[in-house]
Amino acid sequence: MNRRKRCALALLAAITLVTPIVETLTTGRVEPFSNFDLGGSFLSLLPIYWWYHLDKDETGYRAGPLLNVGVAALAIVALPVYFVRSRGWKRGGVISLYALGVLGVLYLLEMLGEVIGETIAGIGGRFT
Repeated sequence: MNRRKRCALALLAAITLVTPIVETLTTGRVEPFSNFDLGGSFLSLLPIYWWYHLDKDETGYRAGPLLNVGVAALAIVALPVYFVRSRGWKRGGVISLYALGVLGVLYLLEMLGEVIGETIAGIGGRFT
């Protein structure tokens, strides 16, 4: 994987980790579908689409406008379609499983961000 694709994934991981920390420090808790959650999801689209664009260039795949919009609008569905279409069933399926693993890591990072935010808020509360 080239350096720019790793950078896109690192940016996605950072957004996923920092969003619940900021929400916890601002509101005292993390709520699903809050403004922070929606904002973090919107920000996450940028590195996801950046990674997709870099991968398209790397593989030489020419995606149509529907797939391009699909990745931006509903990445969890459109990316496996892209993987299969750009790499074939076997490799595309394997890459889709890797992507599922990345999704699991992002979920764990979100939970870690919530714990870090609660810890920081708890420490700050003890000293005030």
